[in-house]
Amino acid sequence: MAARIEGATPATARWDVSSVLSVLPPLIGDTLTNRILKQLPPGYALLFGRADLGAKDD
Repeated sequence: MAARIEGATPATARWDVSSVLSVLPPLIGDTLTNRILKQLPPGYALLFGRADLGAKDD
């Protein structure tokens, strides 16, 4: 994302993306959030405000 956001560094891009994605879990629920996270590589859970990919299982 940093390459697509003008003037962004990897750190600021991560912050921006996390700001958007972290509001999704309360809106879409744990089940859909878990389905999304299971399809992403390790480390992406942090962008969704989760500690790890297996933090909540349904």
